[in-house]
Amino acid sequence: MENTRTERLTPVELAFIGDAVYTLYVRERLVCSSDAVVGTLHTATTGYVNAGRQAAVYDALCARGLLTDAELDIGRRAKNAHLHSRAKAASIGDYHKATALEAILGYVHLSGDSARENRLLELCVTLSQNNG
Repeated sequence: MENTRTERLTPVELAFIGDAVYTLYVRERLVCSSDAVVGTLHTATTGYVNAGRQAAVYDALCARGLLTDAELDIGRRAKNAHLHSRAKAASIGDYHKATALEAILGYVHLSGDSARENRLLELCVTLSQNNG
């Protein structure tokens, strides 16, 4: 997607894309590393793709200085966005941080920087496994 169009997207729209990117990445990793049945794979996916875990990953990325200034700005805007939905099993704070992480992933994905996207996705999974 062209850069000017990407920059016009709202943080919530970026999060919508980022959620799909992260979910697909996690699912692909799990399918390729396991011969489990789909129900088990789904349960394993939700261990990574949930507001609480994503909030911890977002906090870890920020605390360790692993995000660029542009990514931090996208995350800040997404975290402060007025959301019309709520997480079922997470605090509102965690839900906002998870949205920030998803917006960053959506932004990086749409920017076309596949090396950065892959690096961030790997970091997210690693940090998630280590609980942030």
